[in-house]
Amino acid sequence: MADQERFARAVHIIARGLSRIARERARAGDVTPQQAETLQLIADRGAVSTSSLALMLGIDPSTASRNLAGLERAGFVSRKKGADDGRQTDVRLTPRGKRTADAVSTEATQAFASLLERLPKADRVRVVESLEVLAKTLDGEPAPG
Repeated sequence: MADQERFARAVHIIARGLSRIARERARAGDVTPQQAETLQLIADRGAVSTSSLALMLGIDPSTASRNLAGLERAGFVSRKKGADDGRQTDVRLTPRGKRTADAVSTEATQAFASLLERLPKADRVRVVESLEVLAKTLDGEPAPG
């Protein structure tokens, strides 16, 4: 099997596994996987605009806006006009949103720690380093070397 085929097969299996973990971690916060990811992104970055959130999630700004409206109705986020640009809306977590993001993050950390523990000790550093390179590539950063 060619390297490209092996890579594609491995990525598909990893994506399915990560999707399963995402569904499980979302249940810890009593939210959907997309809501959990949205709350995590806001928690990681503080206030974000609707358009930048849409870009990070890879969704249309109107879809992001509808999703945020649901999160706002549920008391997870608040939206205010941007301080620098009145056309922009800044989204922030409410205390309830912060608690939920923390619960989702804790659940994810535990799930990933369990996964790491299942790897042979001799492979752990190599796997983590390889995943970091892949993560940077997916985030648009140039790969080292």
